[in-house]
Amino acid sequence: MPSQPRDLVDATFAAVREAAAQRGFAPPLGTSQTGAQSYLRRRRQARAHQERNAQNTPGALGALNWQKYRQSGPDGRRPRRQLNLPSAGAVLNKEITSRGWEKNLASGWVTGHWAQLVGEKIAQHTKVEMVKDTALFISCDSTAWATNLRYMQREILRSIREKAGPDVITELKIFGPQAPNWRKGKLHVKGRGPRDTYG
Repeated sequence: MPSQPRDLVDATFAAVREAAAQRGFAPPLGTSQTGAQSYLRRRRQARAHQERNAQNTPGALGALNWQKYRQSGPDGRRPRRQLNLPSAGAVLNKEITSRGWEKNLASGWVTGHWAQLVGEKIAQHTKVEMVKDTALFISCDSTAWATNLRYMQREILRSIREKAGPDVITELKIFGPQAPNWRKGKLHVKGRGPRDTYG
């Protein structure tokens, strides 16, 4: 049996506790719970009290199910929702594979990283013109560089194979500088050929 209240404050507090106990609540005074935890505990107690009382009132139990409770973490906050989504890289790789773009992307990589494949010095004197099937078309700014590049063809192909994959580029088509052209305008009629005009 509880002790007798000493003054008006104790009497009021005892009356509040008794009224709360009758309604299914227990005041959280003197506990070390956080506000969110005590709130959730009070809500559970109130729901249990309402369900006990609803058994006597027809149709009242169905009205209680409108609110669903979510589990909460130790601090009372709602836990983050787990999304089982694949990463953007995985989706992109799947799409590239399903559309058959691996070879085109590898060819584009070779074109974009030409200086990394052959070195800065060679890249200054050469230019990748295009990729057709598995052939890489390269133009050089002098015939000497074109000749040197033809000698280095095996090493360049090995470097491409190591970095871009096998069967991406299997052949190099190396061209020297363009010969001078004396054509003027859009239309052209084939002439008799070059003549000895120099002397």
